[in-house]
Amino acid sequence: MEEHVSFWADPATWVSLAVTLFFVLIIWKKIPAIFAKMLDERSVVISEQLENARSLREEAGALLAKYERDQHAAEKQAADLMANAEAEIKLIISDSKAQTEEITKRRSEIAEQKIAQAEAAAIKEIKSLTINVATSAARELIEANLKSADHDALIKSSTDNLDAKLH
Repeated sequence: MEEHVSFWADPATWVSLAVTLFFVLIIWKKIPAIFAKMLDERSVVISEQLENARSLREEAGALLAKYERDQHAAEKQAADLMANAEAEIKLIISDSKAQTEEITKRRSEIAEQKIAQAEAAAIKEIKSLTINVATSAARELIEANLKSADHDALIKSSTDNLDAKLH
């Protein structure tokens, strides 16, 4: 059996009244608006932080791309420098070989010229000695075989003719 309890004595009435009063006070003091304002402010701060993070990420991406381009450019420049250095070395080596061959050729020519000059000088000296020996021998033979009067005239004319023919 159920007992009928008066309205004010019923605990459910007091609970309902307390809950209703609680919601009325919350609405009257504008608590939801305060919470909404706090949440809006927090969302603004979070969106600013997200935007800042997004812009930082974009800047980082741009810097990364720039550094990658710079790195590729530096690698290309290094490769170009290496290629130029190798080409220069090859050119220097070929120039050195050509200069060495040229110097060797000149020295050979100079040596050949000196040898030819020495040969010519030796031949000239040998001819001169031969002429002097032949002249002396001819004088001695003529002196031994000729008379003294013919002797002087013949020697003089022979030596003059011989010197003129040989020189």
